[in-house]
Amino acid sequence: TTGGREDVSTTAPRIHVSFWGTRGSISTPGAVTQKYGGNTPCVSVQYGHTDIILDAGTGIRDLGIELAQRADRNKRKLSLHLLLSHTHWDHIQGLPFFSPAYIPGTKMAIYGSPNKERFLAAILQRQMDVNYFPVGMNALAAELSITEISSSVLHIGPFTIDWQEQVCHPGGSVRYSLSAHGRKIVYATDVEIDKIFKAGNRMKRANKTLAREYRDFIRGADLLIADGQYTKKEYPSRAGWGHSSVEALIAVAGKAGVRQLAVFHHDPQHTDSMLDLLWERYARLAKAVNPAMKMFWAREGMTLAV
Repeated sequence: TTGGREDVSTTAPRIHVSFWGTRGSISTPGAVTQKYGGNTPCVSVQYGHTDIILDAGTGIRDLGIELAQRADRNKRKLSLHLLLSHTHWDHIQGLPFFSPAYIPGTKMAIYGSPNKERFLAAILQRQMDVNYFPVGMNALAAELSITEISSSVLHIGPFTIDWQEQVCHPGGSVRYSLSAHGRKIVYATDVEIDKIFKAGNRMKRANKTLAREYRDFIRGADLLIADGQYTKKEYPSRAGWGHSSVEALIAVAGKAGVRQLAVFHHDPQHTDSMLDLLWERYARLAKAVNPAMKMFWAREGMTLAV
């Protein structure tokens, strides 16, 4: 699947986006989740020799195995950049099992929100405390740097990376926009779009600002990877939990001119068969969007060339 802009040369190398974990809240391995996957969030973005990883849920384990094999095959040391949306368990619990972090010579930079009650490094270190995990963080042989983002824009290889805090999630989260050679990929999980875009005259001024910022951030994205954990029927009983309904996501993405939408962070209770049924319902909504927008369920093992 491709979704480049019209002004991008067809001879330009593509950005490869791979999904290693697409499930939200808790990993759900088993027969009923084999199609879309049971691992928690992890997405990799590769362009040339630049590797960017979005979140470190349980899906990062399989990514680590592939990266370690690639490094051994190519006899080339790894240089990796991990962007964390936030530090809830489902987004960091795979990090202790990430094999490149134990390989001497690997360079690994971890970035996260500056708006944490405790320092980012301390949070990650506590996850590997002896009471929770048998190996301490000092056992990681990689050249590791942990940075709370301070600048408004990051530059990693050919990518310009914009980021914004998302307040409509317990504890907050960060969304990222990765741009290179005229292409734009947005990763915006763990945010309650239904709350931000609540209809009616009672919409608060603060919400109007949040709505405008979200629309502007995702506008014209070649690929938007976004939180669509609930159905419209499920959402009211889960309001305040910090996740979005698929209906709200489609509506906002469509109006923002998104070219491809990957519905992400699947609910642990949504089996493969349920997601297939929901697809039949929501595909019609996506087809009605003008201009045209491709929509799909993010699926573990899927790779896109953008």
